[in-house]
Amino acid sequence: MASIPTDGRARMELRFLGPLQELVAAGLHRPSFDALCRGESVLRETSIDRAYLLKVLDEEVSRPFGQPLRPVLELVLNAADAGAALARREALRADPACRIVDVEVDDAEVTVIDRGEGMNVATILSRLLVPFATDRVAGVDIGRFGVGFFSVLGFGIADPASFALHVETGDGVEGWSIRVVAGGRSAASLIISLRSISPRRGTRVKIGSALLDPNHVRSYLRDALHFFPLEKAILRVDGVPTNDGTTISGGTLFDDHVDPPEGAHFDPPLHGRFHLGGRALVPGITAATYHSGVKVEPCFAVGELALIDFPGAVELTEGRDAIKPGPAFAAVVAAFHRRLIQLGQGATPATRPRIAELAAQISALMLQSGAWETVAPEMAHALLGAGCHLVSPDRLEALLGFFGPDIASRLFVPESFWAEREWHAFLPGERELLDDELAVGPVESLAGLARRRPDLLGLTALVARVERPGEQAAALAQGRHRAAGPLPCLGTRRAVLIRADAPAVQSPRSWADVYALRIAFDRAIGLPEPDVERDLIVAAPIRTIGPITAVTGGTRT
Repeated sequence: MASIPTDGRARMELRFLGPLQELVAAGLHRPSFDALCRGESVLRETSIDRAYLLKVLDEEVSRPFGQPLRPVLELVLNAADAGAALARREALRADPACRIVDVEVDDAEVTVIDRGEGMNVATILSRLLVPFATDRVAGVDIGRFGVGFFSVLGFGIADPASFALHVETGDGVEGWSIRVVAGGRSAASLIISLRSISPRRGTRVKIGSALLDPNHVRSYLRDALHFFPLEKAILRVDGVPTNDGTTISGGTLFDDHVDPPEGAHFDPPLHGRFHLGGRALVPGITAATYHSGVKVEPCFAVGELALIDFPGAVELTEGRDAIKPGPAFAAVVAAFHRRLIQLGQGATPATRPRIAELAAQISALMLQSGAWETVAPEMAHALLGAGCHLVSPDRLEALLGFFGPDIASRLFVPESFWAEREWHAFLPGERELLDDELAVGPVESLAGLARRRPDLLGLTALVARVERPGEQAAALAQGRHRAAGPLPCLGTRRAVLIRADAPAVQSPRSWADVYALRIAFDRAIGLPEPDVERDLIVAAPIRTIGPITAVTGGTRT
């Protein structure tokens, strides 16, 4: 191996050429590490267990991601961190350009360029080439897993023939070139070269692989990074900024301070970013959760555009495709729901149930129900009010008919299974509504009820309607607060409730009374609607009380 020239001349000199695991082993062995940093021509023998090292490298290089293009994204995040690190170190002296990350996409080739804090040879050996070795700060830096370089090598394992990786980097004092090619489908086949080059600042990474379809890469980066905080970095794909807000029209972006739970402390303080409303101007941008501005989990089931960004202090799963629950996660989720509560307090009464629906859908489908037990009671009080009851959509029509349209203000009807699931434990249901609205008598047979209350003439008509009135469970109900609705019968699990205060039950005197009585009862006992219509209009006799004469149906009148 040649040594570094001492006269300041910029010459390319080969430091290492051989299997990747040998260079990694040299970086892990202090004498060899020092020798490489000094530019000595001979590497000392290392004592690193090669079999174990190859096992670790194979695991990291071949580790699957939820999204196959995620390694490219890892490079972009590392580049953003490099610019932010240089800006922090140089403060006012930093060139604003250090915040720019350029991604150039070509056929089967992607290049990521930053003007930030590059690497010297010691950093390459101790950070870049050592799995999980990282000096990134949680909550400040974005990429902090230390496997970005190895994840890119996975393209070589997947398609060795088309793969090539070229890295040029430098810290302003040194400059280095790294090249990797693959000879097979294992980490043992990766060949790496390390050369000193002219001093430079920043890092340029070029990946070549037939697996990099340019249209897919551009679409993925735009979708994954459009919500990336602009103050962290300006991300450009083929020269066009992707995180400047031009992919979304309308809506509001909130940057909320997150209060830690009692007894917890976050350093630095947590901030959650929430974009609510608006619409996407390009395909692929949907409701989603983000981690430091990088899309983690898209959600096509939530129709509204809701973007929820968790700070870097919130952990990710090993595959970087989901967010781990924990105190920081729960705190940000609670802050999001409280933002919805604030928005609901300024909304119209008709809008508040919609916000409650959306909050529950987002909780179930995007936020793993995190902190829901904490915020749901607060949200129910603020958005739905006291006395609101949860009823399923298939019961809405029956309840409105039984109580009348005024009862609608006391009902929350979820649009989705997810909202019903989330709200089930936090809102009273139909049983509580019936207890509050009605005084209900004992359950008995319909025949017995008619004998006991001969003053309610409508019961006689219902007895004639049922084949076995002695077996039909029924109970009389009296309204506590409001008059009966247009349909005086309601089916429940225990019995059919019959409103004793309904005119159609007390003394049906018109076609409308008879129709309402009988159709309500048939629905209450579960008779399918087409059969109800056929029976009432065509097939069966309708017996009426008082001035209504019996009509035998054969034709429609």
